[in-house]
Amino acid sequence: MVARPPPAGISPFMISHLPDFFARYGLSYTIDGPQLEYFVYDKKSGLDISCSLTFDFNAPLAVIKVMTFYPNISPCVDSRFLSAVCFFMVMQHLAGFYHIDGDCRILLRTRRDVFDTFYALLKDFNFRDLLCDEEDLICIGSRFHALSIDTSMIDQRVLVEALL
Repeated sequence: MVARPPPAGISPFMISHLPDFFARYGLSYTIDGPQLEYFVYDKKSGLDISCSLTFDFNAPLAVIKVMTFYPNISPCVDSRFLSAVCFFMVMQHLAGFYHIDGDCRILLRTRRDVFDTFYALLKDFNFRDLLCDEEDLICIGSRFHALSIDTSMIDQRVLVEALL
């Protein structure tokens, strides 16, 4: 079997940590109205680790709004950096889902300390502080360029409400 080279534009960091993430965790998503909600689950137990990954895409404005991103991976043993991989893969899947093939913006609100210790360190993105908000919250943004990355391992799951 011939190994395919990684897509242009993906950082060495992501190349080195993607296998670790998918060896331990899986991703799935649901369509909830105009939003996509993602779930991180443990592959061994099959149990969800997180269900607070919600994104909205405004096509006319070419803006991805991160509603919530709390993957809850950091309490897991030997999970350093895997939240970054999770964010990267969710963004690539979202780009494929909405057929984002050009440049768009990512916008979100977060605490200053979360920006400093997480978003500012994501080398595959270029998050900047855009606006100070009330108390400790800030609005941040980044340009996003979708890459040709296989996200077929991210499965759709049925909304629980639809089953009732």
